Amino acid sequence: MRNVKLGVYAALVLAMLGGATSTARAQTGGTEQSKDKEKEIVAQAPNKPVPAPPPPSLATSKIQRWFDLQTTSVMARYRRVETSAGLITSNQLQDSLALKARVKFDPKGAYAVNAGVGTGVSFTGGWNNVGVGTGGRRVTNIYLKQLFLTAAPIKGFEMSYGGFGFVRGESTEITSYDNDGYLVGFRASVKRPKDLYLDEISFTSGYLGDTNNPNVIDRFSRLDEANYRHVLVGKKLGKLVAASADYTRLTGVDTIRAAVNLKTPKARAIDLVRYEQYRRLGAAGDFGFSAYAEKALHKRLSLGMGYADIDPKYGGLNADRFNKGRRLFEQVSVKATRDLAVSAFLTQAVHNSFAVSNDRRVDAVVTYNVLGPIQRAGLFR
Repeated sequence: MRNVKLGVYAALVLAMLGGATSTARAQTGGTEQSKDKEKEIVAQAPNKPVPAPPPPSLATSKIQRWFDLQTTSVMARYRRVETSAGLITSNQLQDSLALKARVKFDPKGAYAVNAGVGTGVSFTGGWNNVGVGTGGRRVTNIYLKQLFLTAAPIKGFEMSYGGFGFVRGESTEITSYDNDGYLVGFRASVKRPKDLYLDEISFTSGYLGDTNNPNVIDRFSRLDEANYRHVLVGKKLGKLVAASADYTRLTGVDTIRAAVNLKTPKARAIDLVRYEQYRRLGAAGDFGFSAYAEKALHKRLSLGMGYADIDPKYGGLNADRFNKGRRLFEQVSVKATRDLAVSAFLTQAVHNSFAVSNDRRVDAVVTYNVLGPIQRAGLFR
């Protein structure tokens, strides 16, 4: 096993010298995002031809042969958090950076090294303090949070090894794990719905821990350990319904999750409904869920409302915006331009018999997609 680890480390180091890379799940994200941008242009100006991006230069083509940029975004937010005891613990400005890319060993990218770079110092944190408001001095930490090898020897089958994120299916970070979370280990996924009926089947075995150590290199020493097992299946029923179910065993505790995402374009009041739940088994067993509905008020404006109930012993690794307790939450999103979005999130806990650290919380976020202009310039597809 030690020889295998040394071999993996060597491959990862070599890949790092070549450049940063993306997560396996986002391997086709750049192409899909580019297509979505073209569709958006058509929707806004249906009678005008969509301008084609300039053809890549010879140098750019050579870069794209080896390097695939998947995500590049910068964000800023204002956050205010008040506990159930009335104490304001956060009233501050923060910023965030997310970069995901991959180095391809073959032209199609069937074999690659993937990486994710981001801000934030913990499992549930992806933001740095600007130094305005609570939180003290300015923080500029940036970490290599994900680094893993992927191999897809046949179409629809992929294996990953190293440090990566979570597979959630239709569940979200409310009832699963925080979007900024990480683990190290091995994953195999199958996406061959024509052969197996299910759209997705995945199995993950690895180590989930070191929640205050976002640097993936430091966590590679855990590759010999396994306290986390996860099996997920997902299925899409036409274009309107998607569902998933999964089983997790973490440090001897079993949890079953299920979620369904329903698009309702013919309903005037609601465009989307999502329901997700979990059941933790054993002596500390409990149940929790989240229900959410969303409506597009305009092609650039959407409004969503929901209710979540997370039990007090859930563990604190789900979204820090929710954590535990019963709560109402609302969010609004405005797409100011094709690359700039503004959103707001509000939540208030209700009818809890225990202390809640985020009884009331307000987040106002500005997100700029740096990858959009880069793709339209013909640098990456």
